Order: sequence, then structure tokens, then C-alpha cells
Amino acid sequence: MSERDNPDILGILKHNFGKPRVMTWGWPLMIVSLVTAVFFTIRCLLNRTDLAVPVTSLSGCSVLMILLTICALIFPSVLFSRDFSEKVTGRYTGVGALLLGLISGIPLMMVKTALYNAISYLTLRLGEKSVFPVFFHSQPETTYGLILEIISDIIIPAFGISLFFFGFLWSRLKSFDRRKAYVVISIAIVLYSMDFTAALATGAAAVWCCYLRSKVHNIWAPFLCMVSSGICELFVPEYLSKIDIFSVQTYADIGSTYFYSSIPAFFMGMVLILFFIRVLDSFSVSLRYEIDITEDDEFVPAFDKSINLSLILTIAVYITIWVLIIKGVQL
Repeated sequence: MSERDNPDILGILKHNFGKPRVMTWGWPLMIVSLVTAVFFTIRCLLNRTDLAVPVTSLSGCSVLMILLTICALIFPSVLFSRDFSEKVTGRYTGVGALLLGLISGIPLMMVKTALYNAISYLTLRLGEKSVFPVFFHSQPETTYGLILEIISDIIIPAFGISLFFFGFLWSRLKSFDRRKAYVVISIAIVLYSMDFTAALATGAAAVWCCYLRSKVHNIWAPFLCMVSSGICELFVPEYLSKIDIFSVQTYADIGSTYFYSSIPAFFMGMVLILFFIRVLDSFSVSLRYEIDITEDDEFVPAFDKSINLSLILTIAVYITIWVLIIKGVQL
């Protein structure tokens, strides 16, 4: 038997699962999925009430969330982007664009809350049970607890998501693949979130943040948008209430006030987002007349050429995690 008829198995595995010579988008997604699976396993193994610090407490959940963000998003982004770090964070295009990104978090919060309430109701109506997120905690009762929640639930995850998905992963897709980047990045963020009830809201936020990334040309606009959206959810509950799936038993427990506030908020939020789209489009067009917006790495292959077995493994890992989540294994 010739060497040609006896392929090098280790070579095949290294080619498909080893660090590629040219960093594309499939391999880092595989790394994120594997680290996410590790933390999902840790969350299941620590699902005990007799722990000194329960994982469902604010402090326990905060530790896991911060470690997950660092290990799955921040560390890989820093490690794998050393040769092209300037392409990851993007370029500074002015404080005005960043303010637009910050303020756009308010209408995004309206849309997200309305979608979350709708899915919560439909889940209880059709499935007769809520699907809890993997990481959750009790509401903070002190000012220090509220500060911890803002840091661990909003600021640090927003930075990790912005750095990895809208920075590192975005830079691994060429400009003519940006429409595909919207799909890939949005789906990847939803899968990474491990929150069934908030999946539609998370996907909507991901699409909007992709739009901000493409128009403002840096990761700080999506970061500021997610931070302002998360903080608004904490401080405006009396105006736009978010259904607490941990306190309702059936869909009949959801009062009509949720719908009276969610439906107008959704349409108002969409109108405001359309306004931001128009402003950001004008900003991006004027910016292109002033500077060259080329952000592509010339060595990165096209989207269709960067799919390999690492992507298949990524899909398999996330399918396994989400099947277990829906079946309630983490509970």
C-alpha cells in the first residue's frame, strides 16, 4: 500500500482541529463552544443547595459569568489576534457615533423586553413550563448587590461579546461577507447565551450590534449599546415590566399589563431604531468620503472556504448543550 493510499490521520486531525495557519472564523467558534460546554458541565455539577456559595446566588452566578467571559471570549480574542489586533477593535470615528450607539440601547431594550415577554408567554402556553437559563441568580437586595449585578451581568459580558464577536470574529470575515457575518455572529451569540427564553431577544440585539459595528467601524458602539440596554432593563421596570419566569407557574399568571406595555414599546422601539439607522447610514456615507474604511485582512479566505470540521464540531457541541437545556438537565 502506497503512502498516498494510507492518509496521515494525525495530519488530518491537525489540519481540521489544530490552530490554522490563517486564522478564520470556524476554529475560534469551536474553541468558544468547547469552553462553553465546560462551564455548562460545571454549572450542572454544582447544582446543589448545600454549597457554601450556591451558583444561583448573585455572588456564585457572578463568579461563573465572569470566568466564562474571560475564558471563552476575552482570552481567546487576545491570544489569537496578536498579529492583527488593530483590525479587531476597529478605528475611532468620533464621540458622536459612540453616543448614537449608547443611546440606541434604549429602543433596543424596548424591543428586547417585548420579545422576551412574548416568548415567555408562548413557552408557558404551548410548552406548559418555563425553560430556565443556565446562569441565573436572585434579585439583589442591596446597593452593593446591584453594583455587582451591573458589573458581572452587563459590563463584563458586554465587553467580552464585543471583543470576540464584533471584533475578532468580525475581522475574520471579509467585507463582501458582511451579510453572512450578520447571520453567523447572531446565531453564535444566541447559542453562547444558553438562554432559551431570551433567544429571540438576544438574536435581535446581536443583529443590531452587527449593524452598529458595520456603520461605526469599532467595537465600542456595540459595547455601549449593550451596556445601556442592560442598565435600562434594571431601572425602568415600572414602565416596561419584564416577566419573571421564576415567579410564574402558568401562562394565566401573566397579567394583561405586560401586553399593554410590551406591544406599544415594541413599535416605539422599532420606530426609534429606524431613526438611528437613517442617521448612522448618513454618518457612514460621509465617513467614507473622508477616510479609507478598509478593515479586511488580505490573508483571510472567503467565507465559503473557511468552513471545515471544526464548524461541525461546534454545531454538535451546541446542539448537545441546548438539548440538555430544553430537557431541564441543569435544573
